[in-house]
Amino acid sequence: MDTDVADALDGLDLFKGFSYPELKVVGRYLVRLSKKQGEVVFSEGEPGTYMLFLLAGRLSIVKAGGHGERLLCREGRGRMVGEMALLDQEPRSATCVADTECAMLALNVEALNRMADEYPLLAYRLMSSLAKILSRRLRRTSGMLVEFMEN
Repeated sequence: MDTDVADALDGLDLFKGFSYPELKVVGRYLVRLSKKQGEVVFSEGEPGTYMLFLLAGRLSIVKAGGHGERLLCREGRGRMVGEMALLDQEPRSATCVADTECAMLALNVEALNRMADEYPLLAYRLMSSLAKILSRRLRRTSGMLVEFMEN
């Protein structure tokens, strides 16, 4: 199974620069999940303790508001979701729904902590890569907010 998971992780943005043997090690800390079309993957407000890597399918991320639910984004193969909850264990900030049948890998807080104990450099590199991706997303969101405020 380590090889199958490593193959799935290979080429994902988060794991750029990781060697194949490192991906096999990371794979030991991940759990496979699947959801059918229409199933809720996680709900806004529920405790967040894991992030997901989408291997196949498409997900919608929606947020409740004063005028009902609003679609924030759709995510496809290779994308990650739920990473904020992995980092801060705060309640989920949005709901994630499977638009199609989905295959995913999950990394939970306990597994990440185990990885940090057993392979500290690998866990550090994973967290550093995650921080860079989140920083890019925040920069993009800030730019969008400025454009919205100017209109």
